[in-house]
Amino acid sequence: MFKYLALLRGVNVGGKALIKMTDLRNSLDKAGFTNVRTYIQSGNVFFDSSNADKKLLAEKLRKIISSDFKLEVEVAIFNKQEWADIVNSAPKVWGVDKQWKHNLIVLLKPFSKEEIVDAIGSLKPDIEFLEVGSRVLYQSMSLEKYGRTTTSKLINSPLYTHMTIRNYNTATKLLQLFD
Repeated sequence: MFKYLALLRGVNVGGKALIKMTDLRNSLDKAGFTNVRTYIQSGNVFFDSSNADKKLLAEKLRKIISSDFKLEVEVAIFNKQEWADIVNSAPKVWGVDKQWKHNLIVLLKPFSKEEIVDAIGSLKPDIEFLEVGSRVLYQSMSLEKYGRTTTSKLINSPLYTHMTIRNYNTATKLLQLFD
């Protein structure tokens, strides 16, 4: 049996793509996923499966959500070691300064570093930081000057629909909850 974390993109954000986590757990239980647990309302789902094919599992989750909730939702799936590597490989500045907003941007399809840099543009190092990791971006921005940051404009990029974001606290808590 394999343990997984599924991150659902855009679920319960801004009053859109609403799914009650209890309903989602019930749907996944009925579909044969085991030990299904969720964390907060933003589409963080733990489950066990005998299937080792994460692409197949992601597709199965998408189909269940489409069928049961009439929503088209992108899904990223990680095993514990992958998630631990992501969290533990974070740059030393990520999550440290409480006057800054720290996000983990999970890429739902592979992008080259060049594509990401082109979409974001030149950073303002005094008020923002971005580092490319494996399947993720580590983002930190001044809370006070958030509106002036280049990375805050990422939501207007075509890449934005192919990523899901978790803040530092959620990303690290998910690692703790894996067991």
